Amino acid sequence: MKKFIILLIVILPLFLRAESSPSFLAKVGNYRTLYLKNDNIFYGEILKINDDGSIQIETEEGLLTIPNNEILEETLKVKKNNGTSFSGKLLGENEVYIEIQTDYGSVTVNKGDIKDLHRYFGGKREKTVQQKIFFAGEEQITDLFGDPTAFVLPPYAFYISGFSMGYGFSNRFHMYTKITNNLSEDLNLSSRYVLFKKNYGAKKVNFATQLNIYSNHDMNKEYGKYYDEYDVPGLSDKEVLDNLYGKNNREFYWNASFIYSLRSPLRSGRGNWGFHSGITFDQLLTKKPEKQLTYGGETYDFKGGFTDTHFDSYRVFAGFDYDLSKRIKFISIVYYDPGNHYQTFGESVKNYFENSFVQDGHVGERKAVDFDFGVTFTPNETLRIGFHFQNPFITVYWKFLDY
Repeated sequence: MKKFIILLIVILPLFLRAESSPSFLAKVGNYRTLYLKNDNIFYGEILKINDDGSIQIETEEGLLTIPNNEILEETLKVKKNNGTSFSGKLLGENEVYIEIQTDYGSVTVNKGDIKDLHRYFGGKREKTVQQKIFFAGEEQITDLFGDPTAFVLPPYAFYISGFSMGYGFSNRFHMYTKITNNLSEDLNLSSRYVLFKKNYGAKKVNFATQLNIYSNHDMNKEYGKYYDEYDVPGLSDKEVLDNLYGKNNREFYWNASFIYSLRSPLRSGRGNWGFHSGITFDQLLTKKPEKQLTYGGETYDFKGGFTDTHFDSYRVFAGFDYDLSKRIKFISIVYYDPGNHYQTFGESVKNYFENSFVQDGHVGERKAVDFDFGVTFTPNETLRIGFHFQNPFITVYWKFLDY
């Protein structure tokens, strides 16, 4: 009996110590921030969980093996968009879900439903690292150098550039107007509506439609996009179009788009990437083109992006964006557009200034298949600057959130 009591005295403290030392739970492939008891902090990918519970983690500084009992217990406080809140120990996590052990059982929360999230390590709140990796790259682009994406301006956000302005009415709907067209007596509105949206944790999938309407549009600028050459002696390109379709040919005009977009976090958690594809078409799809002109006793035949019955007035495009850093985003796009014209930088600048910043479509060589790429830079919360290699080459705009 005496030996049993001595054995119990020796074993019981060890047992209590083991019970009071919470084990760190992790899953291979997760990116985690580890706070240690000696105040070291490591961020990286969990590569292996050894039999003794130690964690192998690959960081930017190297491959580390950390004893389980050196890692501070991780707890979370989560508030969802619907007002529900949870707090408890982190059981597991991936790109889509967080699993939490509460006092009443375990719960699984979709990251896309999270409004606010706080992490605590051994009672210490983490303030910078996880905020950086979980909510990185909040800027989501609404266009690919002119072609729309399926994302809209945030609610109550006001957008303005030298040529257009817009406003976000909700998380599904925004409107734009081209200022230069309005000043040229061509009142216009562009509306984009998200028909379908789905969040898979931090991954977002949207399908949207866009409609652009113009009240008094110069149609010769649209017709001009689809002709290859205007070789009529004695007539300029603009005069050829005036003879084909009439001078001051203005009427109501529309075009529409359907767009799919995917936005997903990078595997490292440092930023996002996005894929976008869509099709744009307009009313010229049902318009019969003029293919001959008689001038000075001669008849001239024209060719280009049209058939005997209609113009090939559609544009199919696909592109992606990638966060190179917190402030720099890479954007590229490839497209098929029978009405596309390649313009040099000089031709583009001249075209803008000679036509009150509303470009004539016939300038430059018609090029149905083309691509473009460049970067956008965000020097502060409101200003965005873009550089790329196709018309208009440089984009500058301001976006005021919570305006």
